[in-house]
Amino acid sequence: MNKFVSLILSFSAALLLSLPSSAQPGPGGGGPGMTGGGPAGGARQVDCSKTRNPERCAAIQKVREICKDKAAGAERRQCMKDNAPQPDCSKAKNPQRCETRLKAREACKDKPVGPERRQCMRDQLTPAKK
Repeated sequence: MNKFVSLILSFSAALLLSLPSSAQPGPGGGGPGMTGGGPAGGARQVDCSKTRNPERCAAIQKVREICKDKAAGAERRQCMKDNAPQPDCSKAKNPQRCETRLKAREACKDKPVGPERRQCMRDQLTPAKK
């Protein structure tokens, strides 16, 4: 019985000691969602030739370059949205929905980021009740 208990304790100790080391990121940063390890400013380089839509990918890379000097947060998101290329609704799964969203974005583009813009988008996307 004593050997059995010591065997279980040693197995448990080995397991517990190995867990923290496997959760640590490797050299040069970590996995998804972790900062560091990438180019300066957090921008990542993507090989657009391997994407589904290379033209759109290249346009998004240009937008990232334009907005790289903006601080992370609302200002950077707004810069990315303002300069982002319009999606090609003919390639969308639901072209009518895509067109509706584009019209709503255009109608609400002058609203500041936050609750006011979200409410504007909801108002544009929700059909008017009679």
